[in-house]
Formats: sequence, C-alpha cells, structure tokens
Amino acid sequence: MPKKSQKRAPKRARAARRLSKSKGSARAAAATSGAPSTGRDKAAAAQRFVNDLLIRGEAEKLDEKGILPQHATHVIKKQNPDGSAEVERVRFKMF
Repeated sequence: MPKKSQKRAPKRARAARRLSKSKGSARAAAATSGAPSTGRDKAAAAQRFVNDLLIRGEAEKLDEKGILPQHATHVIKKQNPDGSAEVERVRFKMF
C-alpha cells in the first residue's frame, strides 16, 4: 500500500522556521533590525570603496589625450593631499 503524501510547507517557510529555532537567531535579528545607519558609517563605506578602486586600479586619471585607460571604470576627478580621491564612474566593466 503506497504512503499518503502530506503537503509540505514551502522551502522558504521551512528555512524560516529552522532559523527561528536556532540559538543565534535572536542575535541575528538584533543585528539586522533595520536600525538606520549613521552618516559616519556611510562616509566610511564610501571612503573604503574609493580606496578599493584605487588599489585594484579601476580608478585612473585621464592620459594626456584625455582618454581613460581601457581597464579603468572610474576617472579620478580630484586627488586630495591626504591620499583620498574623488572619483566618477564613466563605464561598466566588460568581461
């Protein structure tokens, strides 16, 4: 005699139930409670993004002909004395 199949909850519902039962779920819920981020956090994230662009070589200055190198996606508009820079996106990377 074949077994009767029971209707199961969707995968997302099962995963949510499993997460809510875990010990760390209260900590995870507190960390992602949707608290607004401060301006200081956004400024730090923006500075980190620009620094990463410079390290990876994706931000470059225009050459003497006014052409951006092929590998660069951002142009450096202003280089500050402290080493930070203001960049502007000019193209998307094509792989």
